[in-house]
Amino acid sequence: MQRIKFIIRDKKLYTRVLITISSIIFTIFIFKIHWLYNLELSSINLRFSLRGEKEITDPIVIIGIDDSSIEELGNFPWDRKIYKTLIEKLGEYPKVIAFDLYFDIKSNKDSDKVFSELLKTNNRIIIAAFYTITDNPKFGSIKRLFLPLDIFSRYSKVGLVNHEYDNDGFIRRFSLIENVFDNNWYSFPLLVSCEFLDITPEEYLKNVANILKKDNKILINYRGGPYLYPYFSFVDIINGNFDPIVFKDKIVLIGATTEALHDTYFVPFSGYVRKGSRVRLGKMPGVEIHANSIGTLLKKDFIHLLNSDVLTFFISFILSIFPLFLPVSFGNFLRFFILTLMIALYFIFTNITFLKHNILLPYYIPPIGASVSYLSNLIYDLTSEEKEKRRIRDLFQRFISPRIIDELLELNHKTVVYSRRSNISVIFADIRNFTYYSDLRKPEEIVEILNEFFALAIEVIFKYGGTVDKFMGDAIMAIFGAPIYYGDFVERAVYSSLEIQRRLKELQKNWELKGYPKFEVGIGIATGEALVGIVGPSQKIEYTAIGSTVNLASRLESIAKGGEILICENTYERIKDKFMIEDLGYVNIKGKERPVHIYKVTGILKDEEKT
Repeated sequence: MQRIKFIIRDKKLYTRVLITISSIIFTIFIFKIHWLYNLELSSINLRFSLRGEKEITDPIVIIGIDDSSIEELGNFPWDRKIYKTLIEKLGEYPKVIAFDLYFDIKSNKDSDKVFSELLKTNNRIIIAAFYTITDNPKFGSIKRLFLPLDIFSRYSKVGLVNHEYDNDGFIRRFSLIENVFDNNWYSFPLLVSCEFLDITPEEYLKNVANILKKDNKILINYRGGPYLYPYFSFVDIINGNFDPIVFKDKIVLIGATTEALHDTYFVPFSGYVRKGSRVRLGKMPGVEIHANSIGTLLKKDFIHLLNSDVLTFFISFILSIFPLFLPVSFGNFLRFFILTLMIALYFIFTNITFLKHNILLPYYIPPIGASVSYLSNLIYDLTSEEKEKRRIRDLFQRFISPRIIDELLELNHKTVVYSRRSNISVIFADIRNFTYYSDLRKPEEIVEILNEFFALAIEVIFKYGGTVDKFMGDAIMAIFGAPIYYGDFVERAVYSSLEIQRRLKELQKNWELKGYPKFEVGIGIATGEALVGIVGPSQKIEYTAIGSTVNLASRLESIAKGGEILICENTYERIKDKFMIEDLGYVNIKGKERPVHIYKVTGILKDEEKT
């Protein structure tokens, strides 16, 4: 029977595990939906905000084409001779000069030639290229590559400045290499970094191969929000309003910083409130995004994104499965509290992992997956609980009173239904000489007599909290102490037996009036341990007791005369101070090796009488 109990519970556990797995897979799947995936992306912004801004130690200075520069030098684009003036002002101090500007259109011929000669004699300058992709309904995706004029590109290194947009429009990553028209083009940040480190891009990629593995797209480890790097206005450099030593051995990035040139973008720190300020930060100039990208490459403080579906499923499963193994005694509120605590600890863990190790673990998906799993299992538990209650009500309504059923359902009925050893009192009550008279009377009369007796017995047994086990011809078997346990279950068994005998006298008067025989009932009561629970196949399931205590009660009933209530020694020891009892001594009983000490209950002691 214990094996049956284990298998049944295991099936429920298997069902819960299956629900958990399905819930997690469903959660991962729905996060492929655009706006939910954006929620997971936004967690990167959150983790950057929680980490806060870092002190700038990268050897990078930005020269911005800002509003004051345009106001003084005129509308952009400018004559290219002005860039020659800028570089001359900077002198030999910068180690690398990189233009985040496009030189793909011819302007003044003389100016282009002057700038070209500058590039020819100054090999520390890097210029920009970019490409576009246009979706054409007829021809599909069309790429266009915009390179600097040949007179510029032949004398300098050219890097792609394309930004990588995530689904939510934020820029969080960049590509090291892009294949455009079957040619591999290095990114602008990679070329600038390699120029500063005096190595080739191939050498750099080889050095970081073990760190990046096969990743081509690099997550930018942003140092902070916009305008955190050292900034100088383009016009200030032209006018000489700066200290050249600031640029010594630095990377100088030149690019647009004004909103008017439409080169600003949303980054993880957009919306961040800088320490000591109340204003939320806005978009970041593209040139500063490159500065953060170059800083990431120089420091090699790469961010590792661990967001594979397999890892996400595994983490979600660990969060989800733990509550399933909590003890049954843990209520739904406590389970929910533990799940909430686990989710909170997971958030703390993921934030620390990012802060200390630059690792981005799945953020929202595992907790949401665990929550969906919890709710799904809760719904399953509630529905199966209700189904179980209905099953128990259907099962026990034949054996116990509706009031006791309600008490049973309030308890942990799972431990009640399945077989277990319990101390109980068992009653057998049988009509004397009924078999003889049944041969002489009409079947209708016999059925009427039995129904009246059983109705009386059931009413009394239910009154005292007993369980009607079964009917056996003209006999009835009842249990006290299971499935609902009462501390005075032995007394209840004796009280019910005395009341059955008392009320039977009233029933006998009614039988005499109808001309029926004056039937009497013999009752046997035994108290002790028995195996109590469900017995039988699903087609004919019964709640009963099995064991020597049951057999003893049956034997006591068989030797009891009409009107007598015989009890065993165990029963006597529990009720001897409450009832009038006659000692009948030791009697040999079938099935027992030794004589059994039996007693006869004759009444209730005066001070113990119940109304």
